[in-house]
Amino acid sequence: MQRITVLTLLILSLLASSLLEIPALAAVGENLSGQMSPDLVGQINQTNQTVNAKEESLWLQMRTSWLENIFWTRMVLVSIIQGCDNRASVQNRLMRNYQDMETALSPYLGNDTANKYGDMIEKNTQLTINLATAAGNKDQAALQSANKSLFENADSIASFENTTAAKLPIADRLAMWHNYLNLTKNETTELANNDYNASIDTFDLLEQQTNMMADSLTNGIIQNSPSGFE
Repeated sequence: MQRITVLTLLILSLLASSLLEIPALAAVGENLSGQMSPDLVGQINQTNQTVNAKEESLWLQMRTSWLENIFWTRMVLVSIIQGCDNRASVQNRLMRNYQDMETALSPYLGNDTANKYGDMIEKNTQLTINLATAAGNKDQAALQSANKSLFENADSIASFENTTAAKLPIADRLAMWHNYLNLTKNETTELANNDYNASIDTFDLLEQQTNMMADSLTNGIIQNSPSGFE
């Protein structure tokens, strides 16, 4: 139980530090390029984009949702693989994440589109739980099956993102999702093999990857409907 408590504190600390990379709310039209973290600066500068209050709100919400996703996913992986008695609780909290994404996206995509997206994220989450269960049971057949289903669902998500925000190139979204899934599989395997140092290194890469995915999706939505952010 103490191990889980320490992990929880570490996760909350990482979440706080990551969100602090995003600047404080700026005046409408103020260019934040000089203040923002490198991945945000790159996307802002590519389009000479300025950030107003509505836009920054979406940046923050999407980053928070994605970071919480990987943090709670890691807790679920540890809980399942190590057979902890908090498994049901952390799984329920992880499954709540897709609802947070729906809530964040509804004002910009509409309820129906946001709910469809949330359903796909929910399926991704459940398949990740299946992956962890298979890894914990050392069931290679189930592991391969879960991994295959994860990539198929990710391809559907990337296509949906491209359809919803046409300025998000399908090839880029596919590459992002595939890298995210490969990192998640690596993290799962490393935890199952008690290779904790490697799993921490992989988690650091996942944090960078999900920040990039969140920023890319946010930027695509803003560019797709600029009038909605005036």
